[in-house]
Amino acid sequence: MVYVIDKESVFDAPVDKIWKYLNSEQHRHPGIKTLGKEVNGNVVLISSERDIMGKVVQVKIRNTLYPPLGWVQEHLEGPLAGSKAFQYYIPKGDKTGVVVVGDYVARGLDEQTIRRIVLDQAQISFDEDNSNLRKMTV
Repeated sequence: MVYVIDKESVFDAPVDKIWKYLNSEQHRHPGIKTLGKEVNGNVVLISSERDIMGKVVQVKIRNTLYPPLGWVQEHLEGPLAGSKAFQYYIPKGDKTGVVVVGDYVARGLDEQTIRRIVLDQAQISFDEDNSNLRKMTV
């Protein structure tokens, strides 16, 4: 298991706008091809294809939402299967800090490679979300 924490990111939106965005049609990620999405209350199960280290892989992730605090992410299938993480939000007026912390596993990969995969994927999602939030009308 590789412990990863990323606490440097700040969204250019207040926390209530982030939750509206997450539940809107504007919540899209061009870098991720969604194959399926099931919503059951506060649990969202997403199957997708992602480019990880130059290779397209299928991934299944369960997100359990706890608005307005954040959510828990469990990697069920794919290269990070068995990994678990928390993402939580810190209100900062018209901005919101975001912290991701988790224990990640990936068979056959060293700690540095796992860390790079996790942080690269987190950065892509953050950049796409922050761009979408700037364009979103509340």
